[in-house]
Amino acid sequence: MATSTLGGLPASAQIAGASPDSATQLMDVIVTAQKREERASETPLSLSVLTGETLQATGATQLSDFAATVPGLSFTSNGVGQGQVNLRGVTTGLNVSPTVGIYVDEVPYGSSTSFAGAAQLALDVGLFDIDRVEILRGPQGTLYGASTMGGLLKYVTKAPDPTRFGGGLRAGVNATAHGGVGYDLAGALNAPFAGDTAAVRLNGFYTKDAGFIDNLILDEEDANTSEVVGGRLDVLFNPTDALSVRLTAFAQDIKRDGSGSVDFNPATNEPVDGEYDQRRFSEPFTQDFRLASAVVNYDFGPVQLTSVTSYQTSDINHVTDVSALYVTLLGGFGFALGSTPLVKEVDTDKFTQEARLAGSWGSIDWIAGGFYTREKSFQLQTLPATDVTGAPFPILLLNAELPSLYEETAAFGTATWHVTDRLDLSGGLRYAKNEQTYEQIASGLLVAPAPKRSSSENVTTYLANARYRVNDRSIAYLRYATGYRPGGPNMVSNDPVTGNPLAPPTFDSDSLDSYEAGYKVSTSDGRFSLDASVYLIDWTDLQIVALRNGVGVVANASEAAIKGAELTVTARPTPALTLVGALSLMDAQLDADSPDLGGQKGDALPDAPDVTLALSADYGFSLGGYDADVGATVRYVDDRVASFDQSPGSPQHQLPDYTTVDLRAGVDLGRVRAQLYVRNLFDEFGELSAVTSFSVAGGPIQVTPLRPRTIGLTLSHRF
Repeated sequence: MATSTLGGLPASAQIAGASPDSATQLMDVIVTAQKREERASETPLSLSVLTGETLQATGATQLSDFAATVPGLSFTSNGVGQGQVNLRGVTTGLNVSPTVGIYVDEVPYGSSTSFAGAAQLALDVGLFDIDRVEILRGPQGTLYGASTMGGLLKYVTKAPDPTRFGGGLRAGVNATAHGGVGYDLAGALNAPFAGDTAAVRLNGFYTKDAGFIDNLILDEEDANTSEVVGGRLDVLFNPTDALSVRLTAFAQDIKRDGSGSVDFNPATNEPVDGEYDQRRFSEPFTQDFRLASAVVNYDFGPVQLTSVTSYQTSDINHVTDVSALYVTLLGGFGFALGSTPLVKEVDTDKFTQEARLAGSWGSIDWIAGGFYTREKSFQLQTLPATDVTGAPFPILLLNAELPSLYEETAAFGTATWHVTDRLDLSGGLRYAKNEQTYEQIASGLLVAPAPKRSSSENVTTYLANARYRVNDRSIAYLRYATGYRPGGPNMVSNDPVTGNPLAPPTFDSDSLDSYEAGYKVSTSDGRFSLDASVYLIDWTDLQIVALRNGVGVVANASEAAIKGAELTVTARPTPALTLVGALSLMDAQLDADSPDLGGQKGDALPDAPDVTLALSADYGFSLGGYDADVGATVRYVDDRVASFDQSPGSPQHQLPDYTTVDLRAGVDLGRVRAQLYVRNLFDEFGELSAVTSFSVAGGPIQVTPLRPRTIGLTLSHRF
């Protein structure tokens, strides 16, 4: 009875004419949300599960292809590889550091701090050879640690299978309205060896994402065209029934020619030129991501040991044209500038080690473990300006080297007491200590150096659950959980008039308390299921970027309150027809005035729609003796705000509501499946997000639009 939806499309819709029994099995998806395998229908928290088959059915190749279909999830983006994920409205707009954790299998991705831009660099994994994507809503601080206040996004890859030889191939092509042609190629191979006690799995993928935005300054069509190439080597050893060792190496490179936003006039809220036009100097983006991990499981009998060791590197280079801001501002001081591209290099090397034991003692199941991470990041920012003739500007404006180090050690544990056959009570806590250093080695007109600063803090998070099995196919639960983001050292300069520091030398962690009640039920024949939850979140000491005499510092703002409800209903009136509705209702607002944000009590939090809705229908039938299916999804996203009404640095902008319709059809021709899809059938222009900071100096609002109508065909072969 899992919430296995992509735009309302359940995993069972992939089996045309499936029997009720097979439907029941498919709806009982196994997840690892609580770091142990269990049915999603019995997990006492709100989650969605997107199976690999579901992702393939809609032609999804990246995060933006499914983000808008998940209840409670919002996604802002400037193109593939450069996006921010929010869950349940836990955001102040441009987040200082992540509020949603991202995992690849058992490994946490990216920086935990505010110094490496990780909040806006959410990992965009190529969606090939993926077993499932789990989205956990609500704080996951006890089991998953820092920066999971809003929830968790987990990519679960297909593991090597020692019992069979097989694999698959995929080839696809698509065309985007107002843009170009894209395509993708992918392949996977699974091979047992060593007498079926081991297996190796290899995969590789390449995706070219068609651009649809024209750059008028560069006279370049489809400037936001991107390429993603990657692959994985995965080896599993099962030398005994008690021992398994999984070694994985994953690599992925992203290259994008330009940004994915267009220019709007802040006075009229209309496009400066055409709907899909921008006026920018070159804004390329690249990311090289590497991950190596080792997962060891050993069953001692009374207890089971799991060890997860990983090392990852992420090297990102991107350019943002900030001419609309600095050419005007510096022009007021007599500087005649032609362009000011902000060039950023962000490198993060991250090592993690987790070890945990799980076991049972009478009627109590427990997990206890420890976690360590060491994250070394380096950020380089330069502003290589030109004069009005295009020659290099003779005055150095900005050159900043920003090295940082984050180390965290944590211990955690959970216990579940099976009070009766129907009632379970769970509790847990995590104690974490982190130490950080940050330095600003800088020169230029717009920046000053600052000495190395350090911080140290201890944080404890808590979890409490009560789960009641009403019957074999339904549960009711209550959940209390807390989460946090680490604080850290601040780069603080002094007021040139008073000589006093513009902000404290450190900023505090922010934290939230979440209260949730939920109910999950399905009929024994699998023809109907319901997943409902309501929640209340109290968020305090919000981390924000505050302006002090024109200088940005990290500060702690007031507090926010978020109330919401989520509902997913699946109905299968006949074995061939599946209907799904997914609804999210949310009220996210400041709970006190915040002058730094420019918000007052009761103001809505940015990028948090009050209502999102996805309705889908899928029908399976026989076509010339072959299994076939057709389906449609209607998605609605309510209007949102991009900032706060009195924001000193980011003026307010209203993001209108939008509705899209997606269609799909597939046929299984033996071992080959042909899949046709249409996303955004009526070519709706939807505003996903907006950056308004340039309009302070009379520049445009940069709006990221929904991808226009895209028609695609995918052929896949299994062997």
